[in-house]
Amino acid sequence: MTIATLFRDFFEGRARGPSDLELADMGLSRADFTRLMTSKEGTRNRMEALAAQFGVTPAMIDADHGLALELATTCGHCQCAKACQNALDLGVDFNADHCPNAGIYADMSPT
Repeated sequence: MTIATLFRDFFEGRARGPSDLELADMGLSRADFTRLMTSKEGTRNRMEALAAQFGVTPAMIDADHGLALELATTCGHCQCAKACQNALDLGVDFNADHCPNAGIYADMSPT
């Protein structure tokens, strides 16, 4: 389960948004929560596809909650999301030079 899915499922159907205490329990600021909830569709798929180009697995991303949140919020609001999604739809690798998370994925790379 992705971080965004976890939060969406937790708060779905509630009459109110999360309290500051609930957000703090999850390690989120209100700004982080808002950025995560307003991420572009397909964020997780794009994250996993780019990470795979560096040998980084979904489990490696999810191993650090804070890092996963950082990657998701960056990807979810990336200016290159449409080009990245087009590359995925065509079944080709996206040019990692255009990915703001590429440096993190390179640092996480097992090779």
